[in-house]
Amino acid sequence: MTFFSILFALIAEQYRPVTSQHWIVRMSTRWLDWVAKEFGGKTEEGASPVGARMACLVAFILPTFLVFIVYVVCMVTYPILGFLWNVAIAYLFFGFRQFSHSFTLVHEAIEAHDLPAARAALGEWYGPELDTSDLTETEVISLALERAIIGSHHHVFGVLFWFMMPMGPAGVVLYRLADIAAQRWSERGDYNLSESARHFFYVIDWIPSRITAMGFAIVGNFEGAVYAWRYLTQKWSDSLSAVILAAGSGALGVRLGEPLSEPDSDEALRMAEAGEPLVYEVGLEPTERTMRSAVGLVWRLVIAWMALLLMLTIALWLG
Repeated sequence: MTFFSILFALIAEQYRPVTSQHWIVRMSTRWLDWVAKEFGGKTEEGASPVGARMACLVAFILPTFLVFIVYVVCMVTYPILGFLWNVAIAYLFFGFRQFSHSFTLVHEAIEAHDLPAARAALGEWYGPELDTSDLTETEVISLALERAIIGSHHHVFGVLFWFMMPMGPAGVVLYRLADIAAQRWSERGDYNLSESARHFFYVIDWIPSRITAMGFAIVGNFEGAVYAWRYLTQKWSDSLSAVILAAGSGALGVRLGEPLSEPDSDEALRMAEAGEPLVYEVGLEPTERTMRSAVGLVWRLVIAWMALLLMLTIALWLG
């Protein structure tokens, strides 16, 4: 059932994508904003530590529980309704086109050698957090690739992992709400609230992020992905994103992220004694061709996931 639910959801989204302006996205953000408003501002620094944890439980667990109850009731009464519920939740929360559309706009501008248009598309994608006015073509491509690699995990591969868990569609809702809250609550300036959401998402995304990294290694440049995963994760501040970005850049054979600073003599001596190589950059600078390769990398991993699910489905039928 999981295989066909995801397959139908992917097909449906190709014809009618769930964009950032879709009603389910607006409803999810309003729900998270309401929870943050109710539980935030309890102290001068914002929400109290206990209030922040309660906010996470209410914001994530309550919708997850409701979706799971509907799923169980449907499966017990009419399994076909459970299947349709799976398809609906997968379609609404997969969000494949939420990142691919913006990536395509940047790619098309780069392909047309229109750097100002590429900067504008990238700026609209990142929002006010990034000033794109002085970025070079290589920097635009690099930032677009980073955003797309992380987006593919948050909107596709992480969702797939939780969909395969016993909770089914409820796991999808839990993962996506935690992801949205970790980003949205950080913008409120409420330290306890944002840290609680980030910690919650870190816990539920620790395993999926590493499975995605392994997937990139399998369908891409394996040696480059493993090397970058082992030695270059310190290029990014977020540990979850660092694993995915390092493996993704290595799988593509390009350099992403800010250049690493040279190590001090003590660190260099330690690495030499441990037998660790003192190589801090691998691969080539990203180009327009790399953007096409990134699309192929993501789709190969999607196909690999679907093939695995199909084999598991057939095995269950035969068993």
